[in-house]
Amino acid sequence: MLKNISLIVTVILFSSSLLFAQKALEENASGSDNLLKDWSIGFNYGATKFDGDITQYDYAPSTQTELVYQDEDFKELRYAFSFSLEKKIDERTSISIEHVVGEFAGLRRPNEYIGLEIDDPYGIIAETTEGMNGQKFVTTFNETDVLLNYNLNSDISKLIKTEMPENLSIIVKAGFGLSQFRSLRTNLYSDEYIYSHGYEELTKNESDVVSESVMVFGGKIKYKMISGVSLLLDYTLRVNNSDRWDSSIMKSDNAKDKFSLFSLGLAYDLGTVASKDKLID
Repeated sequence: MLKNISLIVTVILFSSSLLFAQKALEENASGSDNLLKDWSIGFNYGATKFDGDITQYDYAPSTQTELVYQDEDFKELRYAFSFSLEKKIDERTSISIEHVVGEFAGLRRPNEYIGLEIDDPYGIIAETTEGMNGQKFVTTFNETDVLLNYNLNSDISKLIKTEMPENLSIIVKAGFGLSQFRSLRTNLYSDEYIYSHGYEELTKNESDVVSESVMVFGGKIKYKMISGVSLLLDYTLRVNNSDRWDSSIMKSDNAKDKFSLFSLGLAYDLGTVASKDKLID
């Protein structure tokens, strides 16, 4: 339900942005260049990868097959959609607001828990048949970030003593955000409830979402295809300031949960698009 609502909100934001831009062009064509100058919007879609207590491999998603409680396999590989609004400050820096909606998931098989103390608040795992205590979780999230972006082109050109192509930009970014989520942890082989956040106690019924602050780090490659339209290749890592995204708190190296989003998208320079429409009129 949260995923559907968030997606609807994102679409509304997108539609509203386009309507606002169009209205501004129609009502104040003479001032449209100043109004939209240095503003851009971006849309990305890609795959998420979780890193925390409940994950089988560090860098590759895992899949559990032959499950008795469902026909399809359980896959760690999940997807997310992002919408961003960016304002250029100067030739190197910009600030942006990014809204991300999607899922991430993880699984951990029994052999990966040997020698570890498992988080089991309700004593459910202790009652599970030995050898069948693998775990999985699914988290749906809705996050808004504030980011500072820095274009590395000048620095790279100085380093390699060659000018970067004008239509290619390499950008790093960092910032913070607020994540609202629901997380459900269950037995990997039986789907039995173990623990959750954003669900009613000992049930799979949704309740109020949980909010956490997030640190954001990443980079992107921006390739200008035509005037005003660029292709984006983005990799962003989000680090939770707690250990609750997978509904598991264990004494391990993963004191803070994190997930990455590797995505592809498009960016639209609103000032350039506005100028084109004005010339056509």
